Amino acid sequence: MPARYLLVGNGGTREDRTTWTGTRDGARNEALFREVNERIVELEAGVGGYDRDDSLLVGFVCECPREDCGEMFEVTRGQYQAVREHPRRFLVLPGHEDGDIAHLVERHEQFLVVEKVGEAGEVAVEQDPRS
Repeated sequence: MPARYLLVGNGGTREDRTTWTGTRDGARNEALFREVNERIVELEAGVGGYDRDDSLLVGFVCECPREDCGEMFEVTRGQYQAVREHPRRFLVLPGHEDGDIAHLVERHEQFLVVEKVGEAGEVAVEQDPRS
């Protein structure tokens, strides 16, 4: 799966590079980002209590396989919890989905919900913090 990034050299030249990580490595990256988002939910719940309105927006990290990502976006607590009910599903930014390892489940203006398949799906289930 490709991960693109931009390098700027000493002479100010820009070089667009694509790196490839294996399916298992990419799936581990996604699981790591999901774990970060789980901690965000815990912290947010601790600050506001568990009875918070599920329509409130919370900032989450993109759960794509790109090692260099880390971009954030907002979804409601209810939307996040609905995705977490399925251990193979992840929240990603539009354009960050990888059709080789995931199928599009939902399309929203600010984010997508994808479901991992094959080996990536197996890793997602194995590393699901809620299982």
